[in-house]
Amino acid sequence: MKYRLITLFFLALAFLQSCKKDIDTIQPVSISLQLEVDQTLFNYKIPFEKANVEIINKTNNEKYTAKANADGLVNFNSLSPGTYSLNVSLELDAEEVSSLSGQVTSQDLHLNYSADNLNFTTNYSSNIRLISSTPVGNWVFKQIYYAGSNTSKGAVTRDLFVEIYNNSDQVLYADSLVFTIVYGKTNNNTGEFLLPNLQFDWSKSLGMNVSNNANEDYVYAKAMFMIPSDGSGKKYPVQPGNSIIIAETAIDHTKPYTLNSDKVQEIEDPTLTVDLSKADFEVYLYPYEQKIQPGRTKFASDIDNPSVMDVETIFATGMRDMVLNPQGKDSYALFKASSAVDPNNFPKYPEPTTKTVTTETTRYPQIPTDILMDAVEISSVLEKDKTPRRLHISLDAGSAATLSGPYSSQSVVRRTKQTVNGRRILQDTNNSSKDFGVLTKADPSKTASSFID
Repeated sequence: MKYRLITLFFLALAFLQSCKKDIDTIQPVSISLQLEVDQTLFNYKIPFEKANVEIINKTNNEKYTAKANADGLVNFNSLSPGTYSLNVSLELDAEEVSSLSGQVTSQDLHLNYSADNLNFTTNYSSNIRLISSTPVGNWVFKQIYYAGSNTSKGAVTRDLFVEIYNNSDQVLYADSLVFTIVYGKTNNNTGEFLLPNLQFDWSKSLGMNVSNNANEDYVYAKAMFMIPSDGSGKKYPVQPGNSIIIAETAIDHTKPYTLNSDKVQEIEDPTLTVDLSKADFEVYLYPYEQKIQPGRTKFASDIDNPSVMDVETIFATGMRDMVLNPQGKDSYALFKASSAVDPNNFPKYPEPTTKTVTTETTRYPQIPTDILMDAVEISSVLEKDKTPRRLHISLDAGSAATLSGPYSSQSVVRRTKQTVNGRRILQDTNNSSKDFGVLTKADPSKTASSFID
């Protein structure tokens, strides 16, 4: 017995020493980042000390922030080794840009950068080139309600909508405005024909024939919904500071209604969902389905409200209703169709992982990024659940996310930058991590309660 006790003692001692050794070998790491810009684009010194730099540990969602010095050097010390995401933003108003450059301008300057899945297991240093981006249109996404509501007491994903805002000081016309759901890989699996961030490398798609960058200069559509026009281009005026709502189904989701299957859709808790009966437009996919598959039965929840104008479905795949991914695995864009930009004629390409193209192969419309008026990356609020971004960081260097995740009734809403003569000007720095906040419950009312500061 004494021999056994001695043996157990030494085994325990060896185990503790082994654990201590493992602890001793896990050393904190230091991160050094050197911010820079393309010197050919700027003839003045950028005040890098104004940059906001944030890294997030993808294991525990812990956030760390730091400031750069005047030369653009940023240091993070004593970090736990692991995988991190990075986001950098620097904003200069027009007055500052004019003073620094010696040239009068009315344009603010937005410098951004982001990266994901950075492996900080040892001390790390890197140069970070900030990307200059300027909003290209006066239409912006104000509110995106993609999360849906409770799966048993709410409306699940039947009550989704997007709100599009006139952020200019002029009357704009919504005719031929195209709301696009951007397509991309929605998991972090490794494999062939992928970019370093594990998103599709569209340059590897069969038949790809572009002279510029297939990944940076284009996005690929999962769906395109266009507001109709009577040919005048001025059928749907939207005043400065006003918005339009495109509903998945433009009915009052707080009350029972009859589905296409003749079943009555009950609602247990009306406070969890919204009334979309006064939406400006709705998506009704059945006519499009008849084009691609004649004779197909109506999808139960794809209800048509005849008093609300239907958008035209240009393209849609993988859906029988306009369902936005409640886990935050979609991204969204806006552009205007015209005689020079016909979304029906965009070239289409299969997923890069497709090795043989048949008549059954889905091919995704390729949209030039230089026609996009606004684009928003949506993601999970938890870093560990984020999937590869679908938008290049020149379009959106950040991402927006609801705080409580899917089926929470929450929406993401663009922040108010300032109010001029009663008109709200919404913030648009091309970095949705900064530009968007969260409403605890989606609000299609267009009233003051639907904005956030």
